[in-house]
Amino acid sequence: MPKKRKKDRKPHKRPVPVQATALAHGGEFLSDDEEYEEEYDGVEDRDIFRQFIQLYPTPGDAVRAAGAGEQVEWHGRIDGGMMRHRVLGGENPTVEQAIFIDGFLASAACCGWLRAQDTAKAESGILTTLAELHDLCRPVLEAEIRTSRPAYRAQELHAFSEEAADSPLGFPRFGLRALYPAGQLTDWEQTRDPAAWNMSLCFSSFANYDEEIPDLARDALTARLRRNGVPAIRCARCGMPLTDRHPRWSGVWTCPIAEIGPLCEVASDVYDHDGIYMFTDADFGQPHQPEPVS
Repeated sequence: MPKKRKKDRKPHKRPVPVQATALAHGGEFLSDDEEYEEEYDGVEDRDIFRQFIQLYPTPGDAVRAAGAGEQVEWHGRIDGGMMRHRVLGGENPTVEQAIFIDGFLASAACCGWLRAQDTAKAESGILTTLAELHDLCRPVLEAEIRTSRPAYRAQELHAFSEEAADSPLGFPRFGLRALYPAGQLTDWEQTRDPAAWNMSLCFSSFANYDEEIPDLARDALTARLRRNGVPAIRCARCGMPLTDRHPRWSGVWTCPIAEIGPLCEVASDVYDHDGIYMFTDADFGQPHQPEPVS
């Protein structure tokens, strides 16, 4: 099903899924703009989770399926980074609620990790950065949700990393997660903390959380990564994260993001030449210029 085009969102008009129960029972996301809700593509992800709980109506059903060898896992996205629910088996099975970093932070962390002489140290620095950002964002998200749920308390998340089998760069997958002991669960709502899902929006520039939390601004994120031992660097012209150690572009300053790569300040659209599709010198843009690092 093709996704509908999102409308330009006004500042502070974020669709915040503060009522997790609405996801399971087919209700609507909370939003000040009902027209926007009708086109909001997060509905598709909501339907995906509905299918998941139709397969496994309770956490106990999911644990039993995992014990029988099934891979019990759900992925979804609501404007921010990828989110995941899965059952971790073993002697004491748990249900994991996880979000993964996205946007500028993910790009800056990846570029810094690629540039690092010691990738283990860089990985530790990224985890420290995530833990610090969680502590900064959690009170803001909790307060936001408590405007409609006064007794609400946000779940504490913990930073983690894991191998990303689909990453040709070898860059680990980083995120924040909570683990819920499966033996204590009777309902999926006990495993879907809304602030945890909203945390994924904090790492997306689309939601403008950096206006409320200055530490999420690009300059602040870059500085924090550096303080934690991650050699993050940006282009002095376009501000994008850079690395000169991409395995296929060694020695070239590039940003491993679609439509950016080694191009800085692309001057025109290669498909806008009065119907004649050909390159001009302007289409090659400029090489990135790494900012000086003191």
